[in-house]
Amino acid sequence: MSEDSPRIVSDEIRYQGLAVDDREWMLEFLADQESGVLGLVDEGSPHLVTQLFVYDDRDGAIYLHGAQGGRSYDIVDREGEVPACFTTSRMGRFVPADRPVDFTVEYASVVAYGTVEVSNDFAEKHRVLGRFMEKFAPHLSPGKDYDEMSDESIDRTAVYRFGVDSWSAKKGEEPPDHPDAYELESVRESE
Repeated sequence: MSEDSPRIVSDEIRYQGLAVDDREWMLEFLADQESGVLGLVDEGSPHLVTQLFVYDDRDGAIYLHGAQGGRSYDIVDREGEVPACFTTSRMGRFVPADRPVDFTVEYASVVAYGTVEVSNDFAEKHRVLGRFMEKFAPHLSPGKDYDEMSDESIDRTAVYRFGVDSWSAKKGEEPPDHPDAYELESVRESE
């Protein structure tokens, strides 16, 4: 853990029974998640974009990538380093109750706060894009299963560095043998 590690602010969550302040759990959760939502502000208007991501604990940063164009790129490129938030979540089983107000769902989430900027450092972009390949194609090898990344493809890809200042996490789970919990997709299929 570096001295630049994000500050855990899960103690600020309203319902403390679901708050998670276990840094290792948060890191594992981020490693398992595939996509998240980046929140930006564009001249007073909220802008959300769902993106694939990788988290680099050494840098205390979430990295995203995309085209060098579009609304997100324009916001970050225009402003330089902008305040932002990022969230990723997972849903589990639904849990019924006698009263609709008491129905719940299993879930887990991490919300991060910090600033985002476009990385123009070629070495950083190459390293980060390699991390994306490792995360999303772990069974494939560069130079064997696909071409090595070319300088041209690295140059034309926008890499965003979201420096995480603080983050919080929550999770709500029921025991695996909960008699009434159900997967929504399975009950939809049986109807």
